[in-house]
Amino acid sequence: MAITLQYPIKKTHDNLILRKDKQVMAYYRIPNTPITITDDEKKEKHKLTVSQLFKKLAKNKTFDLTLIPKDYLLEEKMRDFMGALSPNNKELGKHLLLDSVDKLTEEMEIPYQFDWLIGIKLRKHDRGGGLKELAYERLSEVSELLANGLGFDLEEDRPWYEDYATDEALIYQTLSTLRAQRLTNDELFYYQRMQYLRYIPHLKQEVLANRSLFNVTDTLLKSLAGGFMKLDSPYGHSFVTILPIGKFNTIFNGFHLGEFVQRLNFPVELRFKAEYIDRNKIKGKMGQSNTRFRSIMEEADSTDTVQQDEILMGSLSLKDLMKKVGNKEDIIEYGAYLIVSGSSLNQLRNRRQVVLNYFDDMNVEVSEASFDTPYLFQALLYGKDLEKKTRTWTHLVTSCGFAELMPFTNTSAGNRIGWYIGRVDNWTGRWESIEKAIDSSKNLVLFNATVGNKEDIAGKITKNPHIIITGATGQGKSYLAQMIFLSVALQNVKTLYIDPKRELRHHYQEVMNSPEFSRLYPERKRQLEAFNFVTLDSSLTSNHGVLDPIVVLDKEQAVEVAKNMLEFLLQAVDNVTMDQKTAITETINAVVDRRQKGETVGFKQVLEPLRNSDNTQIASVGRYLTSIVTNSILELAFSDGTTQGLNYDAQVTVLEVANLKLPKTDATKISDHERNSIALMFALGAFCTHFGERDEQEDTIEFFDEAWILMKSAEGQAVIKNMRRIGRSKNNTLALITQSVHDAENDDDTTGFGTIFAFYEKSEREDILKHVNLEPTESNLEWIDNMISGQCLYYDVYGNLNMISIHNIFEDIDMLLKPMKATVSSSLENKYAA
Repeated sequence: MAITLQYPIKKTHDNLILRKDKQVMAYYRIPNTPITITDDEKKEKHKLTVSQLFKKLAKNKTFDLTLIPKDYLLEEKMRDFMGALSPNNKELGKHLLLDSVDKLTEEMEIPYQFDWLIGIKLRKHDRGGGLKELAYERLSEVSELLANGLGFDLEEDRPWYEDYATDEALIYQTLSTLRAQRLTNDELFYYQRMQYLRYIPHLKQEVLANRSLFNVTDTLLKSLAGGFMKLDSPYGHSFVTILPIGKFNTIFNGFHLGEFVQRLNFPVELRFKAEYIDRNKIKGKMGQSNTRFRSIMEEADSTDTVQQDEILMGSLSLKDLMKKVGNKEDIIEYGAYLIVSGSSLNQLRNRRQVVLNYFDDMNVEVSEASFDTPYLFQALLYGKDLEKKTRTWTHLVTSCGFAELMPFTNTSAGNRIGWYIGRVDNWTGRWESIEKAIDSSKNLVLFNATVGNKEDIAGKITKNPHIIITGATGQGKSYLAQMIFLSVALQNVKTLYIDPKRELRHHYQEVMNSPEFSRLYPERKRQLEAFNFVTLDSSLTSNHGVLDPIVVLDKEQAVEVAKNMLEFLLQAVDNVTMDQKTAITETINAVVDRRQKGETVGFKQVLEPLRNSDNTQIASVGRYLTSIVTNSILELAFSDGTTQGLNYDAQVTVLEVANLKLPKTDATKISDHERNSIALMFALGAFCTHFGERDEQEDTIEFFDEAWILMKSAEGQAVIKNMRRIGRSKNNTLALITQSVHDAENDDDTTGFGTIFAFYEKSEREDILKHVNLEPTESNLEWIDNMISGQCLYYDVYGNLNMISIHNIFEDIDMLLKPMKATVSSSLENKYAA
């Protein structure tokens, strides 16, 4: 049976609606307050803020609150993100982004995210009119009623919304504590239209192209047996049922309804209709209820029966409410309604049962309201107040009680646009496998590594662009780092990857040269072949001088680094004279000047004049420096100027350093090889710094894998420290991949990291929590102890902290990220896992 419903809104202006009963409401989007699932302290602070807010809204009498599972607009986001791809990777990047859309849409049908929306009834501005003005206004109302009855609209003398501007400004200021945003014309239309497009795939821009109040209801509604409705729109069809929240535990604390709904692994809309009730009206009802409770309890006492806990708790709750009314606290009557949607009746039935079971486990009664769905659909539209039908399931609470429902929060993570890297895990327990953890959540995580150093991004709470990925071996740290690296390598970003363990080149080349990979993924192979793999191995003559500071650095940096390297090497020599130091400095300056004038010279030309000097002391220093450079790792930094230095122009450079051995920070004695390695670090660090700062208009990123190797020494720490500092003023990002959260610490540098991925490390449980600004409470420790391989804590640039499950959906990347092939032993182990 097709049904026709009356739409309650007559006109709109910006974020205001004029209802057909001439009441006006203002609508706002409340940005989600990010609260970690186990952060009870922050939850309590949020409840206090919300409670104080609703106390201030009491004079407006009515509000309308909605948690909306809004279309994630995944395809639109991915198409927009294509603009960030580098020209030579456009085709592969587009393919992967659209493949993400296809795969996630195939699984989820409609990827979604949550928005909180609030509508508040406004009070008309009192212009202090006299009896004549009041009579004129009443006459105008009668005239309008007559005109409407004849099918006409009266022309207004002045815009209707002007009389509500003062109260709207006051409401907006009140909501500012939660960073409320007024809806635009487009947004207000889209949210209205979404009421008739629940779980129907559509493009937002296409919907907005038909923006007209007349088109809001352009959907055929059909009432079906069993309490279901079918929505038939020009974009497709869906099925809907509405489940009112009935009775729940009298002890109300901790009933975080807004949080609980978002934990389901399919979209459920939550709607509240609420009003502040007249205390005088409720006093009589409370007196009658109190008399009834007394009679029940007296009867139970006289018959020597035990009163049921529900009756006792109900009586206590009633007395508490009477006390609050007596203290003139504002009382809110509200109804809460769950709107479940599906693409088919069978899917909707299954989802409805999941919701009923979910809340039944919490001892919360959810009504199926099988015969009321069409009327509830009408009664829950924007612009409608509590009505007789919706009051069937209402509850009475104070502002503090309403705040217990935990509105305006969510558990989102990541960037609004970027590469898909996984899901938020909304469960505090331990999963059997990472696959089950991923399947249980539809809360997508997108990541764009270069967003951290961009200004004027709404909601971003840090200006720190840097990223740190920590965790024990085998937990997924390197897997995530490689996912991010391979994704960034497709963007218009200059990328440098430092690989101290020399594993990346070997594994990539082994995989991409296999016949299967070449046949299946030719575009990915072309991308990898374009990588500039550089192995700094001093045993290869072709590598000699590739880190020559005089070749790879600008004039001032070249002089400074060359001087620091030689002076450090001379620390092993006693009684170096001022004349010797002066000769070194003068020679470096002379060679650098020759290089600037176009001569083919390098660091070796500094040693030659020192060796050949007529001054025996200076010649002695020249011979010494030449002897320790020859056949050592230092040959990487000394050339005659003909060697091609490290390339700043390649889009992606993977840099390996062979035989680098750095002493520990607390070492009291170092070997010659360690000393040479330290001296080389001056050149390597200068190259990395120059890579990040040479062009302010260019996005750059450096990945330091196994950074703990560098962090063991003061010189390695200095390299990292310099890289962290240049990110503040340049479009540069440092991604540190290391084992311990303590590798992020530096007493001399408070820069920190704006983005944190912390995988599990049993010996650092408390340190991990402190690292992400969580107290090491028992519940938090238990939470991270339940992390499994492939999960990590993710702190993003917006201040969201969640546990996420890493998820790669591309087969070609999967082959590149799994160097350990299945063995016979591992296969047999899995065979008998059950």
